Amino acid sequence: MSNSGTYYLGRVLKLGTLNQEKLMKAINEPVSISYRGSSWTFIDVQEVNTMGQHYIFGRLSKYKPLGEVTIVDTKKRTEETQIEPNLKVASSPFVYIPSHSGIAFLNVYNHIEQKAFVNRFCSIIEETYQRFFVDCDIELVSDLRSFSAKVSSLEGIYHVNAKISPPNPMFGCLWAELKDYLINRNTDRMTVVEDSPENQPLNTDLAYHIEKAANQTTEEQYTSEVPLPIGDAAILMAADGYGHGTVRGKRDNEFVTIKTSETVKNFSFDKNPEPEALYARAVEIFNEIKDKRHLGH
Repeated sequence: MSNSGTYYLGRVLKLGTLNQEKLMKAINEPVSISYRGSSWTFIDVQEVNTMGQHYIFGRLSKYKPLGEVTIVDTKKRTEETQIEPNLKVASSPFVYIPSHSGIAFLNVYNHIEQKAFVNRFCSIIEETYQRFFVDCDIELVSDLRSFSAKVSSLEGIYHVNAKISPPNPMFGCLWAELKDYLINRNTDRMTVVEDSPENQPLNTDLAYHIEKAANQTTEEQYTSEVPLPIGDAAILMAADGYGHGTVRGKRDNEFVTIKTSETVKNFSFDKNPEPEALYARAVEIFNEIKDKRHLGH
């Protein structure tokens, strides 16, 4: 059995009164929540802030408050069920990196998969503050090359939908004007929806912009002489981990829907990692994303 698993990359969005300080305090001092007969909390939490390294490592733990285990009674030669309090079901290691608002977490098949991790992690943060004007979300970072390949295969785009939030601390140059708009309007969330007339595609160069963004290098940056149309900018912003979006178009005369969440940036790593080793691998990838996509502060 392999000791490696798949880790996904995302960005933690801090909305309402939730800020960096409150988020990190909630990770360090979490409450437990209940969902469908199981309880969830963070365990093995440790924060490191030294020599230029700042991260929080922990595990999202799923457990049964009153679990059942089967034991063998050697005298009776029978199996018996015994109640075991706080019986662990599964746990997902994660590392949160404040400088990127970035998180890397393990996908635990059948127990703590991508959607479950995001929902339970955010619920614990919010419940730690009794949901009092705090809102937490995790948006996954897209693999731009995979996303570009899918969008480029469309013969026309007929629908664009993106839900985005202001970035913190980084932003992309291709959607800088949209970022400024959100901040100036003091907007936590914004939804952009574009639908074309029947049987006519949208007038968009979205596939071209995504392809150019995906092929950037640390030395060569793709820039646009004019600001990108708001729908195109919103999709690129979502792909960088500050929202989520969908693109609907035609391929072989059939409608196809492509989601930014379908092409998530990920890596393979030890299922039971050393905290510093997981941080080192995750921050290396986040730094690579920052440099190649030319994300600035």
